Amino acid sequence: MSELKVLDEVAPKSFEDLIKEVHDKGICGECGGCVSFCSAAELKAIEMSEKGPPHYSNKDNCLHCGLCYLVCPQTYVLNEELNERFNYKISIGNQKKITSSQATLEEIRNKATDGGVVTALLIYLLERNLIQGALVCKKEGPFNRVPFFATTKEELIESAGSHFDQSQQVSGLEHYDTFIPTITKLKKIVGKDMMNIAVVGTPCQIHSIRKMQELSILPAYVVKYTLGLFCNFNFSFGEKERAKMQEKYGFSFEDVENMNIKESLTLDLKNHESIIIDFEDLTEIARQACFACKDFSNIYADISFGGLGSREKYTTTVIRTNIGEKIYNDALKQGYIQESMELNTAVKKSEMLAKIMSFGKRKFDRYNERMKV
Repeated sequence: MSELKVLDEVAPKSFEDLIKEVHDKGICGECGGCVSFCSAAELKAIEMSEKGPPHYSNKDNCLHCGLCYLVCPQTYVLNEELNERFNYKISIGNQKKITSSQATLEEIRNKATDGGVVTALLIYLLERNLIQGALVCKKEGPFNRVPFFATTKEELIESAGSHFDQSQQVSGLEHYDTFIPTITKLKKIVGKDMMNIAVVGTPCQIHSIRKMQELSILPAYVVKYTLGLFCNFNFSFGEKERAKMQEKYGFSFEDVENMNIKESLTLDLKNHESIIIDFEDLTEIARQACFACKDFSNIYADISFGGLGSREKYTTTVIRTNIGEKIYNDALKQGYIQESMELNTAVKKSEMLAKIMSFGKRKFDRYNERMKV
């Protein structure tokens, strides 16, 4: 065998392989993990697109090191190592405790989609100087949310929930996407005096961060706490799709005050009515990358959160790691969050767990069908 052939066989996969194996298949989640590494290292070989997967911005700068390929959540490289580290169990992951809780501060609960526990925990971490800031998202326009690095209690509260700002005209919105590429902001934090941060993210985003941490590459060292969101689907649709939804369900997006995703998609209107849409009716506007994801409950996060299984204004919380357990218990003791005895009986916890596992299995089966595993 020639030396050239041997080198070719052991050469790491590169961004070109990502294009072939992920982008061309339409399963890029646009999480920004590959760009965050490349930009943090000041290589600037690839960058995020305004719409669609990342692309080469300067191909000559690419080192073909393969790290962008390794950190992509859709390649499933390093999963064996992560699954062992995080004690993986199909459809639920590791769980040290499951509970239904809410923020004690009424101001947070009033803005939050569910119980505001994520915001309350972030404020606890900030006020105890355990972090210097948190990667979240905030409103920018009527339906648009963007990545945001919050460094104050006020900014964290302002970023809470998914209420819509109607100060701008909905008719001017060309496209709406529920997925926020939060971790692309990591590159702007590296190099500052921000050495301890928390990240709130979807399963694919937390997965990419864990891969970076497993490889000990920039900028993962600044991420001390990962707060993961339950995620069944993210949606992407434009004016034409909105018009179809409005006609089919008899509402106007101008009247939407809040959106929540639990067992289904719920749109709360200004007149206090709610429109409930089954996920089966939303597959046409679901992001295709979501069909190639098998993680519903954010198995690699320190703590996972969602509304599934809890009543209104409460958050279902799955504590997964020792770090997650410590900050949750400390925040509970310090009065940042509170639990309801009524909602945390053994029976209620079993019901919450069963719902999460059911949704997790459904997403896992959907992945197997989409990828023909």
